[in-house]
Amino acid sequence: MRSIEYGIPTDKCGVELRLGIEKGFFRDEGLELAIRLVFGGPEIAAMYSSGELKIGEIGTPPATTAIARGARFKIVGSSMRRRALQYFVAAHKIGGWTDLHGASIGVLSAGSCSSWFARLVLQQYGLNPDENARIVGLGPRYPDVVELIQRDELQGAVISEPNVSIGEERGAFRVLKALTEPKFCPRTQWMVIVANCNVIERDPELVGAVLRACRRSYHHAAENPDEFANFCARLFGTSVRAIRRAIDRERHDMHYDCEVDLAGLGLAIDLQRRLGAFSSGLRATDIVDLSYLPIAKAVAPAQA
Repeated sequence: MRSIEYGIPTDKCGVELRLGIEKGFFRDEGLELAIRLVFGGPEIAAMYSSGELKIGEIGTPPATTAIARGARFKIVGSSMRRRALQYFVAAHKIGGWTDLHGASIGVLSAGSCSSWFARLVLQQYGLNPDENARIVGLGPRYPDVVELIQRDELQGAVISEPNVSIGEERGAFRVLKALTEPKFCPRTQWMVIVANCNVIERDPELVGAVLRACRRSYHHAAENPDEFANFCARLFGTSVRAIRRAIDRERHDMHYDCEVDLAGLGLAIDLQRRLGAFSSGLRATDIVDLSYLPIAKAVAPAQA
């Protein structure tokens, strides 16, 4: 039995895998998998590059930015959230975008997915993210984002589920804009599974074993929604109703076989280039190694 740490950039990532660990799916692959939480996109990217973390999840904005700047890891698969599924939420006192002048907007960390998306949305609505609002990297305080808005330390945030549904149930905020609209994230590949380059070269079976158990975990969560909802509610100390709302909101945008949308990855790279993250001619095919995924698996037309 091999012990391996799997990286996640927020406390709300990798939930399906935590259930998979409990069900023994990783042990069936000869793995003692432990989830390691590292708050922030650039922060966890550095660990994948150094090899401190051999494999795990990260969003495409910090992943592609890090790789363009020389990081030594590649994309080997996709998590369930293949499409960008984040939400700009605001306290109820915020009536519209003009009310965000001088506001504090919470994001995971500087350079994380949520910080890039926050800048994109603010610019779209005529706000300079460096002058008209203050983007706050929360880091280890990210799990407290709902309470921070309730206490008026933040007036808004860019977050993902289940934080959105948990905050709505508590009356902390409302969704001001879902970042799933084509003008923000046109079918971009979002959360990816990455592996350190040395691990890919020297220990490919480890990568394959992790991905097989990930796929099994994703399918089990999808096929057993009641079990998954109850597991999440216990894990996050919230109601099953809030978790069911989170699941229902995103059900049609989930993918279960770790397949990477290469066209969507190209769009994600283009978005980062437009936002000024890097200027190099990075190509999607140069930063992936998809040899661990079932070749025969086809993406259903509705998901393409």
